[in-house]
Amino acid sequence: MKYHTTTSNMRTHLLTLHPGKLAELTSDTDEPQPKQARITSFMPASRGLSAERQKKITDKLTRFICKDMRPINISQGSGFKDFVQELEPRYAVPSRATISDRVVKLYDATKDNIKKMLSGENISLTTDGWTSIATEAYVTVTAHFINEDWELKDIILKTAEVQKTHTAEHVAECIANILGEYNVRPQSVLSITTDNAANYINAVERHLQVANVPCMAHTINLAVRKGLTVRAIESPINRLKATALHFNKSTTDSYLLESKQRLLGVKPAKLINDCATRWNSTYDMVCRAADQQAPVAAVIMEKKLGHLELNTNEWSLMEQPSTGDPQALNDMKTKISADLEKRYSHTKDAFMLLNSASYLDPRFHRLIHLTGEQQQEVRNKVHREMRLIAEDEEHAENEEGAGDGTPLGAMGSLLGNVYRQFAGPGGTLDSGLVLQQEMRMYDAETPIPSDSNPLSWWKTSGTKYPHLARLARRYLSIPGTSVRAERVFSTAGMIVNKKRSALDPANVDRLVFLANNL
Repeated sequence: MKYHTTTSNMRTHLLTLHPGKLAELTSDTDEPQPKQARITSFMPASRGLSAERQKKITDKLTRFICKDMRPINISQGSGFKDFVQELEPRYAVPSRATISDRVVKLYDATKDNIKKMLSGENISLTTDGWTSIATEAYVTVTAHFINEDWELKDIILKTAEVQKTHTAEHVAECIANILGEYNVRPQSVLSITTDNAANYINAVERHLQVANVPCMAHTINLAVRKGLTVRAIESPINRLKATALHFNKSTTDSYLLESKQRLLGVKPAKLINDCATRWNSTYDMVCRAADQQAPVAAVIMEKKLGHLELNTNEWSLMEQPSTGDPQALNDMKTKISADLEKRYSHTKDAFMLLNSASYLDPRFHRLIHLTGEQQQEVRNKVHREMRLIAEDEEHAENEEGAGDGTPLGAMGSLLGNVYRQFAGPGGTLDSGLVLQQEMRMYDAETPIPSDSNPLSWWKTSGTKYPHLARLARRYLSIPGTSVRAERVFSTAGMIVNKKRSALDPANVDRLVFLANNL
């Protein structure tokens, strides 16, 4: 029997012709025998996962990468492979190219589903611009609508790169192209919420000819910033900013402040500086400074930082504005009010749009914030739109033929006996009287509590007001702020980081889209 440096041939020979001898030889070995066989010993070494099981795990891995905003090459790390090996030894971790291909397929499938969701829906949009760490400019568009189950849905449509200057014309072109990808007609877009940037306002109103809704959060911030320019208030605010900045930069004085806090029995806390884009941060800064007034004053005195100190009148104004300087407070209120009135002027499209939404909200449908003339103007606008809906329904009935076979047709069947009193000769229904009665009944409804969900109310009461319900589904989807678009950029900032700054813009769009829509 031939053999060279191994015993494989000898072992095969003994196993085949002399099994007893082989057992005798191996029983004398000193190697410890396992007490219980592993379950993997019963699995054929060459047998892997079924194709279906392999695909399911790979799909889950792809969704994990997209939803948790992980880099695709996480699957190629040795630690990740060890983890997978422990969970499922038979799973073959796919290559980066395979996962990249799965990401594209998942993106295409999700986008197709969203196209079906948006088909025939009236939607509202938010949009904003952003520049990545790689100095690539993007425009994001989000869509908002209420489905037939009265659920408010928001969807990220696209985060598109814009290589041209962000003029109103280019921004409008970008938004129009995104809507075209989803087969959304411009007539289906009720409004677009922006952050008051002039180029975006012009893009929406002049080029796209859609109503622009100013972001409420941004508008309030701009108005408050105007109010804080009153000299008696601006001066102490600026000193509080300088104080917070000083202690956040000076490690020596920061440690000294901590010791003074412990000495005076004040809860240790760092001073807060305000952020120019968040007015409430100014309030937080003043509250924290008031809480830490004693230890901060002790450090200022010890370090001779008199330029940071507020006098008694200024502290009184910061802590109790109504008693500290009533004139300064009145001036601030006047400036804030004037700025808000300018931005929500009754001559702007947003005024009627937002008040129509308020009328269709069962919490505020009494419109007590408007004058009697303005209330009637809003109701007339809603009534005109209800007539258009009724005309569309009648036109659809005429095209379909006999409808349900009753003289009242589909509208009478829908509204029931309540409106049969408005039936004319031959059983025809006077739609004008029906709509007036529908509005009168709705106006008589008691407003629901302000913390109630208006969509839940419409879900249970919408059958009584079918035309108003259709308008409510349209108007109550209008976002009051552009926060949703800005949150997208928070997501994008986690995806396009320093380690992934070379991501192709098309991949940025796919990953941002999937992270928000899965």
